[in-house]
Amino acid sequence: MEIRSSLSVPPARHLGYGLNPLITLLKEHGIDPLLVMEKASIPEEALDSPTYQLTPQQELSFTSEVIRALNKPELGLIVGSRYHLSAYGLLGLAVMTSENLIAGMQVLYKNILMTWTYMQWITAICDERAYVSLEPLRDLGDSHQYMIDRGLVASHIIFKEALGRDIPVQEVFLRQPEPVYADEYRRYFNCPVHFNAVENCYVFDSSLLYEPLLQAEPETARIYDSQCEKICAQLARNYTFSDVVRNQILSSPREIFTLETIADQLGMTARTVQRKLSQEDSSYKSILEDVRKNLAVEYLQTTSFTLEEIAVRLGYADSSSFCHAYKRWTGVNPGELRNAQASDKPSRN
Repeated sequence: MEIRSSLSVPPARHLGYGLNPLITLLKEHGIDPLLVMEKASIPEEALDSPTYQLTPQQELSFTSEVIRALNKPELGLIVGSRYHLSAYGLLGLAVMTSENLIAGMQVLYKNILMTWTYMQWITAICDERAYVSLEPLRDLGDSHQYMIDRGLVASHIIFKEALGRDIPVQEVFLRQPEPVYADEYRRYFNCPVHFNAVENCYVFDSSLLYEPLLQAEPETARIYDSQCEKICAQLARNYTFSDVVRNQILSSPREIFTLETIADQLGMTARTVQRKLSQEDSSYKSILEDVRKNLAVEYLQTTSFTLEEIAVRLGYADSSSFCHAYKRWTGVNPGELRNAQASDKPSRN
C-alpha cells in the first residue's frame, strides 16, 4: 500500500508566515531578519500578512541567505523540529482530528499545498514497516539538503504530535554522502542512519498507522478537510507562465532542453513562449540557466557523480562545457565546491 501527496509538480507559491522558524533563529543569533529579507526581495509586511504568498525565488533566496548567515550544516534538522502541528493552522486541525494516523496522512498529503514543502511526501507500507519518504519536485540549489532534512524531521514531529506519543524510528536512509553533522541525525532519530542510499526516508512500525489519534473527531475532520481543499484550489491557481515552463524543463529528459521542444509540449510556437515569458520579465534562457545552476549545486553537494556524469545530466556535451558554465554562474570551478566540502569533513583517524 502507498499514499502520495497530491503534488506532481512544484508548488507555485508558499504563504509568507512559513518563514517564521528561520526568522526566529536569525533573531536568536543576533542577526536582523529584515536585512536578510531585503536581500531576498521580500517586503517587511510579508511577515504580518497571513495571505502574503512568496515566489519560489524569494523563498529559496531567503533560505540560502540564512544558511550562509548561520553557517550551520545541520540547520534543516534544527528548523524541522520547530514545525509543530499547531503551525499548520486549519490543516493542522484537519490532521489532528482525523480517525487515525494514516487518515491524517491522507488529509495532509491531499492538502500539501498548505505546507511549505517542495517535496512529494510518500508513505509506503511493506509487511510490518511503514516508510515515509520525500522526493524533491524542483531544483533547490544549495537549499536542497536543508529542505530534505527539514521535511524528514518536521513530518516525524507532526505525526507523533497527532498520535499523542512517540513514533520510534527503526532506520533512516539518506541519498547524500555522510555529512559532518551525521551524528545530529543519529541523535534526533535515535536509530541507525544509512547514507548514500537510494531514497530519503525513515522507517517505523506500521501498526502505529492504525492507532486512534489523540484528538480524533472524524466528523470535525471532514469539515476542516473540506475547507482545506478550497484553500488549496486557490493556491493552485497562482502559477505563472514562468512556473509552467520551469516545470516542463524539470520533467523533460535531459537531452531535450530546447525552447522548441518545450514550446511543442505546451502546444505553442517558440515565439509565443518567448513573448509570454517576456511579459513576466523572464526568458527561456534565464529559466534554463537557473535550473541548471541549481541542479549543478545539488549534484555537487549531495552526490558522488563525476563532473562528466553531472554534465550529461544537465544536457551539456561534455564536462568542459559544464565547467565553463558553472564558473560563469558562480565565479569558481565546480571542483572547488567539492574540495571545500571535503576539507570541512572531520578526520576519521
